[in-house]
Amino acid sequence: MAGSTTKPRVKDMEIIEDKKLIQLLMEPTRAKIVFDYLVKDAMTVKQLAGVTGKNPGTILHHIQKLKEVGLIFEERTEQTQTGIVQRYYRASAREYRMGISEMVQATGDDATKRLRSIITSLSVYGIDIPERQIGEAVDRLTALIDRENEISSRNLIVNEVELDKLSSSERGDVSRIIRRFALEDDSQYRELRDSWHAFLRAHRTGASNNV
Repeated sequence: MAGSTTKPRVKDMEIIEDKKLIQLLMEPTRAKIVFDYLVKDAMTVKQLAGVTGKNPGTILHHIQKLKEVGLIFEERTEQTQTGIVQRYYRASAREYRMGISEMVQATGDDATKRLRSIITSLSVYGIDIPERQIGEAVDRLTALIDRENEISSRNLIVNEVELDKLSSSERGDVSRIIRRFALEDDSQYRELRDSWHAFLRAHRTGASNNV
């Protein structure tokens, strides 16, 4: 039997900035429910229990928590021939990213350590940033990523039916094109990007010899 439909517009990407939500998603089963399954398709508690190997009661508990904070929603209900109502849940976005600043607040030094590690690892490509400027590099990169996330999260999918007909590779390609277009159209992002690139060029091995 046909069921009811309550389907809000799904975002292409959503930035999670609330440190409580970040901590909520650190629970492995909740993270798996959202990132591995519900960003891709709508599923029932029974289906999620089957793919995760957890009992339905545990899955329902996680679903309720995720629904309360708006990370997922009830997309539709379907009634079986025996009268059982099946509720289908889906993520509110097709991709989630954590805000860098909020990750630092939620995880302590872990996010900062990762950024510092990324920056020092640029040396393998000939970009050698001295220890005294690592902090500045972290701040510049954080600002750039945060702005990129903010702009990218504004892109709403206006025709989800047609999007669902695309292959996963086509969806990825279309999403990248739209995100790049939105970023290049934002003057603040361009300013942050150019500043970051100038900083990297200044620390490229042999840069002083090429001036």
